[in-house]
Formats: sequence, structure tokens, C-alpha cells
Amino acid sequence: EAADFYKKVFGWTSTQVGTDDQQYWIFKSNGKPVGGMFLMANPKNNAGGEWIPYYSVNSVDDIANKCKSSGGKIAISPKVMEGRGKAALLSDPQDALFAVIKSDNGDPDRSVILDNDFLWSELWSNDMTKSTEFYKNLFNAQIDSRKDDERTYTIILNNNKPSSGIIQNPAEKIKEYWVQYVKVSDVAAIEQKAKDAGAKILIASDSTIRNGTVSIFLDPTGAPIAIQKWD
Repeated sequence: EAADFYKKVFGWTSTQVGTDDQQYWIFKSNGKPVGGMFLMANPKNNAGGEWIPYYSVNSVDDIANKCKSSGGKIAISPKVMEGRGKAALLSDPQDALFAVIKSDNGDPDRSVILDNDFLWSELWSNDMTKSTEFYKNLFNAQIDSRKDDERTYTIILNNNKPSSGIIQNPAEKIKEYWVQYVKVSDVAAIEQKAKDAGAKILIASDSTIRNGTVSIFLDPTGAPIAIQKWD
């Protein structure tokens, strides 16, 4: 269902590469790998899908241990994934899930981001002070703050280059999420494609929100995802 949705909305193709007991798919956009999909084993009742951001690190074990000692949790301990490298699934003190990886193939080229490729990662935080301090210390990162629609927007920088953002959770009584942004050239058209494919619109494109360049919706599995026009 998820593979069909992303094909209809973004034109992504998907190929299953995992085994029957560890089902995994590779999404491709513009002929290049853009993301992955993992089938949750024994999900909790009403568990929804979720996009997980991966951070490139020099030592997966060191970051996992630092995460735990800083109040976070290790959801899946560091392990070697054949053909990918070493990775771990972690959560911050507010239970937002993220992953870290030391890739065997090096990091992807982010100098040019095409339409229908991932553009940005943004944490919807219920406590921005705690979230900012956690990620700043975990990644030894630089922090910058600015205003976004009258709200404070915190940017995590790596070597003084923007890496991801943190914003006060706009959805009340919902757990923290890392929300992934996909770059598009026509927000209204992609938003309509998403609706037609079964998405639930959370924040419709609106001229008062980032000049109408953003739309955020839930895919049919319940995973939040955003689209943005970005020049």
C-alpha cells in the first residue's frame, strides 16, 4: 500500500531486497536510491508508519552510547547491514525516533537536490529547549535560531552547514516526530495527487504558511510527510 502511494504521488519505484523474515524495499527517484522501507515486525495496535531520518556519523557505537547516557534510548542496537554499513535506531528523551549510520558506500551527494528527492528533516518537538540541547550535545553541532511564521525555528548545523531543523510541534497531543520534506515544483498538484491516493491532509498549502510553499499530510500508513517548493 505504501509503495503504491509513493509511486502515484512522487513517481518512486520500489524493489524488494530483503528476505521474507526481514522485508526491506529500496525506493528510487530519478533512477537513484532515495529512501528505504522496512516492514515492522509485530507492530503495536494501531501503530502507524513513520519516516526515519539517518544521520551520518563516524562511530555508530559512540553515538548510541552517548544517546543513552544523555537520556535517549537505543531502540535497535548497532548492527551491520549487508551492503549498507553499520547503523542503529535511536530515540531522543522525548521519544522521537532517528537513526545513525556509518555507510560502506560513503554519503550521498547533496549538492543538487532534484524534484521528488528528500530535501530536509524537521523535528516537531514538544520541548524545544530539551530537544535542542540533546541534539547539540549528541552531534557536537552548531545551533542557529530564526523566526518562521512568527515561531522560533532552530537549525542544527554540521560544520556550519544546515543539517536539520527543530520547531514547536504544531499538532496538539501528538508524539514528537521527525518529519521529512520532499522537494516538489508544484505544491498544489502534488497535494492533490496525495489526496487522490488516500492521504490525510494535516496542513494544506496556504499563502500564510511559508508563502504557500509547504503542504504536510499523512500517507495511508499514518506516516507524516511534507512537500515543499524550494528554489
